[in-house]
Amino acid sequence: MIPATSPLERKPITERFEALVERWRAETALLSSTTAMTNHPAYRSIIALGSDAIPLLLRELEREGAHWFEALEAITGENPVPREHWGNIPSMRGDWLAWGRDRRLI
Repeated sequence: MIPATSPLERKPITERFEALVERWRAETALLSSTTAMTNHPAYRSIIALGSDAIPLLLRELEREGAHWFEALEAITGENPVPREHWGNIPSMRGDWLAWGRDRRLI
């Protein structure tokens, strides 16, 4: 028996990613808690996309400095942010973008 998939799961990865990002942004726009934002089901679904989502996340991070750090770390198992940059969003963003460029993911 073939497992049932939702229409979203049948779309190409880029379309699924974009739909999840749109949902996440819409449903977390009024939240101030980073924990609530990163525990949102759409954010968790983005992480579940796995390594295919890494270049897409890095492009999103390039466009907007949203909270993609936890998703990137969850997928890659890495964290290129040195301790002195913790909590400094522009520096953290730069660290992750440099990491992505070094690996030719963006």
